[in-house]
Amino acid sequence: MSEETGDIAALLAGKKPAIESEYVRFDKFTALVIDDIGAMRHAIRSQLQTLGMNQVGVTSNADEALRMVTNRTYDLIMCDYNLNNASSGQHFLEHLRSEQLLSARTIFVMVTAEAEYAYVANAVEYSPDDYILKPCPEKKLRARLERLFDRRAFLMPVIEALEAKQYELAISVCDRLIALQPDERWLMQVLRHKADAQLALHDTTGLFATYKQALQVREDVPWVNMGIARAHYMTHDLASATEIVEGLIANNPNYVAAYELLAQIKTKQGDDAGALALQQAASRILPTAKRFRAISESAFLLGQLDEAKLQSEKAIRLSTGSLVERSDDHLALAQIQTDQGNARAAINTLEKNARKYAETGSFGIAKNAILAQAYFDSGETDKAKKLVERAHRLVTPQTESSALTSLGKAAIKTGNLILGLEVMTRAIQGSGRERQRIARHVTKAMQDTGQFDKIDEVIDAGQRRIMILVDEAARLMRTAHFEEAYQKVLAALAIHDENIEALLAAAQLHLLWLKQEGMNEAIIARAKGYLSTLDKLVPNNERVMGFYRFFNELTGA
Repeated sequence: MSEETGDIAALLAGKKPAIESEYVRFDKFTALVIDDIGAMRHAIRSQLQTLGMNQVGVTSNADEALRMVTNRTYDLIMCDYNLNNASSGQHFLEHLRSEQLLSARTIFVMVTAEAEYAYVANAVEYSPDDYILKPCPEKKLRARLERLFDRRAFLMPVIEALEAKQYELAISVCDRLIALQPDERWLMQVLRHKADAQLALHDTTGLFATYKQALQVREDVPWVNMGIARAHYMTHDLASATEIVEGLIANNPNYVAAYELLAQIKTKQGDDAGALALQQAASRILPTAKRFRAISESAFLLGQLDEAKLQSEKAIRLSTGSLVERSDDHLALAQIQTDQGNARAAINTLEKNARKYAETGSFGIAKNAILAQAYFDSGETDKAKKLVERAHRLVTPQTESSALTSLGKAAIKTGNLILGLEVMTRAIQGSGRERQRIARHVTKAMQDTGQFDKIDEVIDAGQRRIMILVDEAARLMRTAHFEEAYQKVLAALAIHDENIEALLAAAQLHLLWLKQEGMNEAIIARAKGYLSTLDKLVPNNERVMGFYRFFNELTGA
């Protein structure tokens, strides 16, 4: 237990007064300063050293900072907003938070000019712990940092519970901290942590209650309304989610998360063009390689190949040589170039620009498959067929669905229809949570190869496989082979984790398991989870309500 946590544990136990103004020992803390101007970098480091911080690292760019952050946890990061033309401090913070690379223990302070602050404050989802306007006198800096470290000490028990994935404990600690009646800013942070824990538990009822409490404190906080919108999205109430998000965009035109959630809603509603327009708007506010990739994929699926190519090239330019560089950016670009009819450009992309990546795993399969398509279009049929064979030999049970889709397209294109349909079907069956996305890619690949009449057969094959597994699970249930039945149910849910028939089978299995073999905490927890998921997906379903009644009888709830 850290010294900070020990102090708050005593506070929660009633052994200390609510909040004490204690001297902050800056000599215990580590810091990282990020600024592309050397004079500013060293000035901030000198200020921190004057406060007593002896361990202060410095760097001039986000890529080097990313390497440093992944190698150790800092107590404090002070980052200039305007790092360079390609990347801002906000880009860096967004990447750290979205990829979960930044410890909740780390205090992130954005150092910014007044004009920059006006642009980003309260308009971005991934906000820093504080903004400090340049120049910042030492006395003011000390006061701001003391306040931040006091708040961190107050929140440390919650932070530690969240990092340990002890979400029920985190919620309990939050409730005790709320009872201490902290000031508004600290209270809002406690409520945000509580919502994070409830989100991890998929507790939408608790989420709505927490956000309602936050609204009673302050109505104009974007992340609160964004959280409510996400909770509506989780419960499939797209109309309510849309209304809230559109209001957020109207009041906060730079709030990129709102554009992205609205794009997800449009995709779910089948409005792919609307989703693309929203993704493009988000990228204009905060251009990142991740957003360029998303736009490229959406444009590709809509057949807007020139736009897809443009955005794919942007993603590669922005990420090359950095820690966010991705090998599949070259795969995406090469597939676009092939579909545009520019086979030579696709071959160049993969054989020259992507040669630094090992030709193994899913990347190797997709690379050979896309090269096969390009060489086939160039008239080199024999070479194309050999590349398909090479890609097929690399396939394993762990091969990603996206690579299988590329292989399926190459096989069909080179005349091996049986293999093509087989791997396309497998791509759908192994897509899990990505089913909707992979199904769109498979559909496009089959349309591109003229297999219009077989699309439904391939897409529905995953559903047929689920029903076979559900039937097998039902037979095993009837003979009380519960563990074996559970493995069948898990296999079905791995194909599509929101399939109603598989979830119903899972709930029924666990209820029978409890009836036959008695109360077991793990079985009870899984049964509650499946019933809760069903209740969200098919509210007021008679069969689910019957399961609930049976569950309550068994457990005495």
